[in-house]
Amino acid sequence: MSDTPTPTVFIPALLCDEALYADVINRLGSKISARVLMSPKPTLEESVADILARAPERFALVGTSYAGNLALEIAIAAPERVTALWLMGCDPGPAQTGGPDLAGGLTATPDSVIDMLAGLVVHRDHTQAAATFKAMALRVGGAAGAAQARALGARKEAVSRLGSLKMPALVLWGADDALVPVTVGRTLADALPHAHFHALKGCGHLPTLEKPSESAELFADFLDEEPHHAH
Repeated sequence: MSDTPTPTVFIPALLCDEALYADVINRLGSKISARVLMSPKPTLEESVADILARAPERFALVGTSYAGNLALEIAIAAPERVTALWLMGCDPGPAQTGGPDLAGGLTATPDSVIDMLAGLVVHRDHTQAAATFKAMALRVGGAAGAAQARALGARKEAVSRLGSLKMPALVLWGADDALVPVTVGRTLADALPHAHFHALKGCGHLPTLEKPSESAELFADFLDEEPHHAH
């Protein structure tokens, strides 16, 4: 392992901004050179192109929830540029049909949808994390959130394409994720050729917000274990 910081791109979850990762980035310190990139476009493909245009030449890539799906599409599109993946709370299966219209709700009644989500995204004990989520969501706004929800709702399944991803992956899940069950995380880790899987007890959908010290420690250990620089 070299002492140079690993260039790392963090993509925030739906309705989230850099505050989702601020504590983890702070804890990782000089181990990484962090950039938080947001790209709320109406399709994942548009966001892939946008982020690849702004990202470093080679980088580790971190994504939570919607942004985990976006991270997978970036890795599939440019595997030679992504040195490692850290994925949380994303479902690589096909988009669900017939569920609630999140994009429509965020367009019509953003405040009530944000309130509803704040009660679901984090473990019920993590009231401070829920408050942080609400503050992020109000900053990001309903229009950007609706674009992200539309992109997620139009996604193609990724499972059949994951076998081509040879970079190491850390798949980290909240054991109490109410939005994407931990079984989905295990399936994702099983489908990736070089994945480590961890479930955090007492944690919901946003590990870096709810359990920042454990999350940072797991990612730091993962970077130490993996010979990212041996290319």
